[in-house]
Amino acid sequence: MSHSLENTMPDAVVMSEAVPESGVKSPARRQILTMATALGGAAFAGALFNPARADLVAAVGKIFYLDPIVLNFAYELEELETDFFTRATSSNGFASLDERQQNVIFNIAAQDKVHFEQLGKIRDRRGDRASRGTSQSSSRVPRSFRYGSLGTRDELLAMALDLKENSLFAYHGAVGLLKDPRLLAAAAAIAGVEGRHTAALRETMGLDPVPAPYEGALEAQVSGRKLSRYGFVGGASL
Repeated sequence: MSHSLENTMPDAVVMSEAVPESGVKSPARRQILTMATALGGAAFAGALFNPARADLVAAVGKIFYLDPIVLNFAYELEELETDFFTRATSSNGFASLDERQQNVIFNIAAQDKVHFEQLGKIRDRRGDRASRGTSQSSSRVPRSFRYGSLGTRDELLAMALDLKENSLFAYHGAVGLLKDPRLLAAAAAIAGVEGRHTAALRETMGLDPVPAPYEGALEAQVSGRKLSRYGFVGGASL
């Protein structure tokens, strides 16, 4: 497994700084979007994984430019993954892993941190208020997540796989909401690595590393609901 993302994260992603005009097709829509992101960005982010509001999200996604809200969703997702795998390396369950399994967890923790930091830079470079929130990514207070017991090998690996599979499926599910090709490239690059993380975890658990010819996809409201058990709120109030 590679220890570098240099060949995975496109250069164009690093240079992403502005919201393209093509994202909103008319001045009227731009005005409505500005008002929506200023007044209700956090609430709409929560609606992304509320099953009762799934139709609303799908309908609005066809009209408005949702990239800032999806970016917040992905940013918190990477924060969750970084937090979990960093904590995992100091857990009792980690001590019971063999050397190969420990190396996989270490590698995932390091690469998820790269994802989280890169998405933070993109948020800070963009001009849209909804993706930046009220403060720069580097100065915001880290979110507090919660996990069950990581005291045994099986508990740690089962939770790691659950988190990775849901994160991977969430990235695939976000494709239909993104309009900025630079953000789409970032999501695709990260999703590819998430897939390799999932395969590596499955292999170390004695499972088929590639159990199906296609990777799954979940709509944001479904993956968000599944991840809410860890304290994930879908990018709201970032």
